[in-house]
Amino acid sequence: MRPSTLPLFFLVLAFHPVYGGEPQSDAGNTSSRAVVREMNLARQNPALYATFVQEVRDRMSGNVMVLPGQTKIRTKEGTRAVDEAIRFLRSAQPLAPLTLSPGMSRAAADHCADQADGGFGHAGRDSSHANGRMARYGTFGGSWGENISYGKATARDVVLALIIDDGLSGRKHRQNIFNANFSFAGAAFGRHARFRTVCSMDFAGSYVERGQSPAEALVARNF
Repeated sequence: MRPSTLPLFFLVLAFHPVYGGEPQSDAGNTSSRAVVREMNLARQNPALYATFVQEVRDRMSGNVMVLPGQTKIRTKEGTRAVDEAIRFLRSAQPLAPLTLSPGMSRAAADHCADQADGGFGHAGRDSSHANGRMARYGTFGGSWGENISYGKATARDVVLALIIDDGLSGRKHRQNIFNANFSFAGAAFGRHARFRTVCSMDFAGSYVERGQSPAEALVARNF
């Protein structure tokens, strides 16, 4: 039997950039590894990550939020969403890290490339969604999901915005990052004609790279 899959995919729709900071030249700030590492920092040490959100709170001017990469965002909720994110992080239990998947990162990169000329949303031009794109490079199992963020300068900007999740009922982006059923992730950062940058993140309960045996996948997950 095929494992049941529960799609959990969301866009950063509620954040309206006043301007997007120029993507920094340091590849470590915008690489697949940097984005997944940043999500893992939040998952493994939410109390520490609460201090990063507090720094954003301290820099707010009215309803404008300034992220560490100098991305300025006009929020819908003002400080309310930021304060709620801080409370969540301070009370959250640490989670196991996500395993970085090359295949899932390639799937995310496909979608970033597809949107480079100004595209928006989860569907590709070929009508594909994250599950189909991940299946190009391997086999996923269990739940799967996708987050997409636009106009952010660094990996930290992306993850902070997703955790705060201003204007989105249920904080669905945050739920993806802190979903204990997700064990694998891939990410990619690309240029975007309208918002300057796009960052796509894919999640899955399990993932075996194409050409990789289950035993090799287990070894990869433990390193």
